[in-house]
Amino acid sequence: MDGPKAPSLRELRPDDPTRIGRYRIEAKIGEGGMGAVYLGRDEAGRAVAVKVVRAELAGDRTFLDRFHDEAANAQRVASFCTAQVLEHGADLGLAYLVTEYIDGPSLLEHVTGKGALSPGMLHGVAVGVAAALVAIHSAGLVHRDLKPSNVLLSISGPRVIDFGIARALDMASAHTRTGQVVGTPGWIAPEQITTQQVTPAVDVFAWGCLVAYAASGRNPFGQGSFQLLAARAVHADPEVGDLPPALAGLVRAALLKDPGARPTARDLLLALVGGAGEAAVTTELGESWTPPAPQLPVPQQPAPEPPVPQPPVPQPPVPQPPVPEPRTAREYEVPPPVLPTTAAPAGGSGRGRSGRSRRPVLIASTTAAVLLAAAVAGGVHYLTRPSGGTGAAADGAFPKGPMLVRVDTAPGWPKTCHGDIGLFSPGDGSVRTLVKGPACDMLPERSPDGKRVAFTRMDARSGEAWVMNADGTGARKVAGIVRGTRVTWSPDGTRLAYLGERNGVRQIFAIALEGGAITRLTSDDSAKDDPMWSSTNRIVFWSRRDGGAEQVYSMDADRPGGAWTRLTADGVRAVDPEWSPDGSKIAYVRGKGTESDIWVMNADGSGAHALTSGTVRDMDPAWSGDGRWLCYVRGAVTDPVIHAVRADGTGDRVLTPAGRVLGHPDW
Repeated sequence: MDGPKAPSLRELRPDDPTRIGRYRIEAKIGEGGMGAVYLGRDEAGRAVAVKVVRAELAGDRTFLDRFHDEAANAQRVASFCTAQVLEHGADLGLAYLVTEYIDGPSLLEHVTGKGALSPGMLHGVAVGVAAALVAIHSAGLVHRDLKPSNVLLSISGPRVIDFGIARALDMASAHTRTGQVVGTPGWIAPEQITTQQVTPAVDVFAWGCLVAYAASGRNPFGQGSFQLLAARAVHADPEVGDLPPALAGLVRAALLKDPGARPTARDLLLALVGGAGEAAVTTELGESWTPPAPQLPVPQQPAPEPPVPQPPVPQPPVPQPPVPEPRTAREYEVPPPVLPTTAAPAGGSGRGRSGRSRRPVLIASTTAAVLLAAAVAGGVHYLTRPSGGTGAAADGAFPKGPMLVRVDTAPGWPKTCHGDIGLFSPGDGSVRTLVKGPACDMLPERSPDGKRVAFTRMDARSGEAWVMNADGTGARKVAGIVRGTRVTWSPDGTRLAYLGERNGVRQIFAIALEGGAITRLTSDDSAKDDPMWSSTNRIVFWSRRDGGAEQVYSMDADRPGGAWTRLTADGVRAVDPEWSPDGSKIAYVRGKGTESDIWVMNADGSGAHALTSGTVRDMDPAWSGDGRWLCYVRGAVTDPVIHAVRADGTGDRVLTPAGRVLGHPDW
């Protein structure tokens, strides 16, 4: 069988280390809630994954003590069916953990890309993961976050990664939030949700979910919002599908609500192989395991002679992927054209590795009743970067079309603006300027038919709304607006909504492009900004009308002065809302200005969940034309970097070409 296509690793940047401890750092694999993960090599040239704790956690003494304790415990775990922990320590003022590099796709990537496992591979996964849990539990550890993305399908069998990590992160979180546990929706045990004692039984429950998923491509608790999956895990019966008889009874027993009634990992292994020893497991895997073909390493060699052109070989149709594992955030990926200058790691693919770093979900809950009440109110709070995978998703390939951007022709933003409006092509990194000159032009917005572009022009004292043709011709001023604010198109492209000021208060207005008739849409005395018009004729914006932090509201654009619908209600700052093309979802920026994330919710405010997470500033989300991707800006406003990510949270990649400062993207 063919292995998955290997992604590119990220080249090291100036702020990345080139050596950690005794390991030479060659490339960046990704980053997550705990920190960055690098591809490294020891003195003998062996590839390893080096996890470097982020600076905020490195300053938390309680976390560091727990981190090193758990790493020391993890080193005692037998390496059979796990990714061996090799070393942990501190260097450059940062804590790090070194693990074995595992070549092969994750179970999530394999099932997402190729479908449910064959009977032999399914049995091998059930056996190998159970054996790994026996080793982990025998060392006194509980994994706490077992899921398909933490199981790698190596040539020698399944390998479990990232054990001994979740507890340290959980302990760090406990100092700032109460009643939280670590886990991922769809794989989390009922007792984790209700914040009862965590025992090895939570890993057995996750094993049952994982085996059912591998057999069918579907989670036994279905799809849905974070709150719904949590509620089902506590109260609903799992749907395990048509499992082989040898597995069906074990999976159902593993998914019992009462942790005391579940079998142990050793019980599972005894039932599967008739003996818990390594020899029995090796025999069982040898008879059933058909591994994915490894990706052979590509040695560095002189450039080859140009190949003789060959006619294209017909390719078989690509099977439709099954419904993927529920995702709460994303992992990092770099654009296909960017390749590290270092040699590929042994085994070569770079996709399956013990260095994958994902941040578990933090569930704010004290009892099942509280969680279910919060689910009804949309109030379950989770902060994650994490689960996911980079396999080809059902939502298609990266969009090929260019995006509108603000092009900074000189440094100084935002104190001094040297912005032009341009078209940026992520595929080749080219930028074509549409509007240039001494004025500060920014915040471009494409019209619904794609034939025109609206943008904001700003000077030191005022702001203006402008419209031009898509090729940059015919630019004309439309209205005076509040300085630094954006404009937005009506669904039929005949009007613009913008912020104006009346009696010292910002209000939302709409202006007809033909005739200039102005309609005042709001008349209250609250601060507000970021209007955005949907294809369903609703306008979304943020306001402080109800006091406290900015919250997102919507209103009917055909009812000036009409009632508002509050869409966010958790008291956390929420700004910069952006409608999806079909008007069914809203992306927005959540969190304080220096550490904000991109979130997505349904048009009625339900189903809110994080798309990005971390300790840096994410802002300015914009949807692709098909609604399957979003672009956004990460980093300081003085040095923004445009990213793109699928709407399901996978495939995050950097788009900004080196040496360019681009902002305010609009797809």
